[in-house]
Amino acid sequence: MALLADEEDGREVREGSVVCQGCGHRYPIEKGIVNALDLSDETLAREVKGWHELAGPLGEGLVPTMTALPYYPHPPWPHLAPDFFQVFEEIDFKDLKVVDIGAGRAWASRHLATLGQAREVVAVDVLTRRFLGLETADIFYAEDKRHFERICGDLHRVPLQSGWADVVFGAAAIHHSPDPVRLFAEAWRLLKPGGLFVCICEPSKKASIPDRQPQNVETEHGINEHIYSFQEYMGPLRNQGFRPRHLPPRSIAYRMIYDAEFLAGLPFVVRRLSRSRVGRRLFMRLVRGRWSGPLVYRYVTLPLTVLAKKPR
Repeated sequence: MALLADEEDGREVREGSVVCQGCGHRYPIEKGIVNALDLSDETLAREVKGWHELAGPLGEGLVPTMTALPYYPHPPWPHLAPDFFQVFEEIDFKDLKVVDIGAGRAWASRHLATLGQAREVVAVDVLTRRFLGLETADIFYAEDKRHFERICGDLHRVPLQSGWADVVFGAAAIHHSPDPVRLFAEAWRLLKPGGLFVCICEPSKKASIPDRQPQNVETEHGINEHIYSFQEYMGPLRNQGFRPRHLPPRSIAYRMIYDAEFLAGLPFVVRRLSRSRVGRRLFMRLVRGRWSGPLVYRYVTLPLTVLAKKPR
């Protein structure tokens, strides 16, 4: 790759291009973001258009909200924040190279770079718009003075060399893919041997639900929303060669206390357990279990966190 700079500041090339020396293809750089998105792909074009329609007008009054993410007192953020920070108890990101796929506003990239002290972070998403996509990282840089790279592109075709990453990370990103098998193959390609593929806050449907695509406001706008079962995550990961394990999301225990809608969707016996601290602890122990966990996910719709290792 050859880098051509038209405008630079103290942290990055703000305007310019990256040229592939193999094929000669030129990727423009706009506002510090490499644009590798192929909008001739109708699915991606519809996704981008849908998010813009759904977001509506966005203004500078959103800066305090952006800097507070993932803490924001409206769904889905109270469910996402505890599961995100739980990962730091499992993984030491210090000095690692991380690709954050489906990064959106890049709030997770920010924390992986600052709190996690990752050596390099690359945020990848189809959206660039400030307050909605990757341009939001400029707000974080103004606060933290910590730089990370951004690529506008398809998470199934990330323009990074094979084996570059120590960690491929996704926060509520995998269910936006219509083809998880292809996505898992791309994560495998990006990871070096011994690397980790981490996906958090993924909706996981009970096995008896046949539909993969929910009917909600997102899908009405053409956004790729899917809901896969536990085995539809774990099976393809194993087939790819990963060694996956599930981590019981901390948000489950919290939502058993305060989330009436979440409780209404649980089986009667689980609702009974949710009425006491002892019952909630018992249920979380069952979710955590190597053998009991998959059984729980078979019969209960729950959020899912998976840590999948690429063998050395």
